[in-house]
Amino acid sequence: MVAVAHDEATALRHLGRHHPHLVVMGPGAGGNGGMDTARAIRQTSRHVRIIVLASSRQPIHMREAFVAGANAYLSRDIDAQELRDTLLTVHREGVALSAAAAGQVLELVSGGLSRDASPLDLLTRREREILFLVADDQETHHIAARLGITPKTVRNYLSRIYAKLGTRNRLQTALYALRCPELHPQSAAKT
Repeated sequence: MVAVAHDEATALRHLGRHHPHLVVMGPGAGGNGGMDTARAIRQTSRHVRIIVLASSRQPIHMREAFVAGANAYLSRDIDAQELRDTLLTVHREGVALSAAAAGQVLELVSGGLSRDASPLDLLTRREREILFLVADDQETHHIAARLGITPKTVRNYLSRIYAKLGTRNRLQTALYALRCPELHPQSAAKT
């Protein structure tokens, strides 16, 4: 390992200074930040191979990573040996997919998701309602009262929303929702 970076500017500086062959990165907040960094790396250093380590296994996030220029997309819960093998494979052959990722990529290629699909498309009507209320800075107990459900049910919905959007917590989820122009009360009533 030649360098560690916590933001795009630092990553690009290290890239210019150290000229690595491989970059291992996370997807960033809500998935977008890291993909913007991957695009920037791809534009400035076409020879660099990019491995994304992500907690989300949603096919839409894999597609975003590969479109941004990733050479491999791996789950954060892989073991050390699989990570080592993947790094070597990507270095030698240019690309690698885990068995789990391969099945999901096949789903993408076979039309399981449309090209214009958004992670929001994975949400149910109720999940969209809750996401909209979270983005509006509503507390769990207020959301529960407004929707006529229990706070525990709201927390269960939030867990599913986090999984579908690839966010880790309420703050990331609210920020993700605020960046989505298609998320407004009318779209929450759909699906």
